[in-house]
Amino acid sequence: MVKYLALDEADRMLDMGFEPQIRKIVQQMDMPPPGERQTMLFSATFPHEIQSLASDFLSDYIFLTVGRVGSSTDLIAQRVELVQDVDKRNHLMELLHAQKASGNHGKRALTLVFVETKRGADALEHWLSRSGFPAIAIHGDKVQVVSTDIIFHL
Repeated sequence: MVKYLALDEADRMLDMGFEPQIRKIVQQMDMPPPGERQTMLFSATFPHEIQSLASDFLSDYIFLTVGRVGSSTDLIAQRVELVQDVDKRNHLMELLHAQKASGNHGKRALTLVFVETKRGADALEHWLSRSGFPAIAIHGDKVQVVSTDIIFHL
């Protein structure tokens, strides 16, 4: 009786070796066939393996991209900083102050910080807010309302 099937982070599921389980659920467990159910696969990278799954599981397969697949848009600067655990908060504060000082022609710079746990996201949100930086943690235990400069995501 499934009418909608959504697979989010499908590329990650494949990386973790779940393709046999996905195929079993979709092809062998009384799942309505493509056309009788709406199937959606979401992936940040959409590698060839995901495209193969999509062609197997979807009818009237549509491939929609935002920006260039496999790369960031020109409007996003990605940085990876390797920092010792004890130095992370100080380093983040230095980066945020430098970003604030450099300005962006009157526009607010937005920052996305990835953390490992929900608790860590909540703690960092609280610490940054107390330090004068509007921030919000986003995870499954929180309402997703965003109106700040810094966003944390797991």
